[in-house]
Amino acid sequence: MKDLNDYVAPNGFYVVINRYYTATVRNISDFVAYLDSEQGENDIDLEVFGEIKSIDHEARIDFKAKVYEIIANIKGFATFSNGGNKHQFIQCTDGVETISIRTQAGKRITVCVMEDYGKCVDIKYHDGGEGFKVIGFGEEDHHLDLKLLTIKMYE
Repeated sequence: MKDLNDYVAPNGFYVVINRYYTATVRNISDFVAYLDSEQGENDIDLEVFGEIKSIDHEARIDFKAKVYEIIANIKGFATFSNGGNKHQFIQCTDGVETISIRTQAGKRITVCVMEDYGKCVDIKYHDGGEGFKVIGFGEEDHHLDLKLLTIKMYE
């Protein structure tokens, strides 16, 4: 398999750089070189940067994952090591904010981020009847049946 830096995606990703320019990203090295250049740094508009107008579904999984990782780094977000799955970047603007999610299959999930009090994140799955199963991975795997999951945010 070709090194990722030498790989050229068949169709590329169309990545918004600013309101007037959308780049076709087919090679990671070229994308990074542009973003690191003086022109690239001047071109980036963080309000719109990173929106993907077209995904190359034929591209290698590691290529897709790297594109999302680069965008996340520039925007100040983290990525989840998920094999290049599509990412949605959401910036909370208040100290307490709820994000409502509906999956393609219609399942409903809410994520409430509470930085002003509690310093925690509540996650609720609304279509699980009496609750949902949480699987925790670590030194020991844990399976828990819950109605609400609260994650404590440490400083």
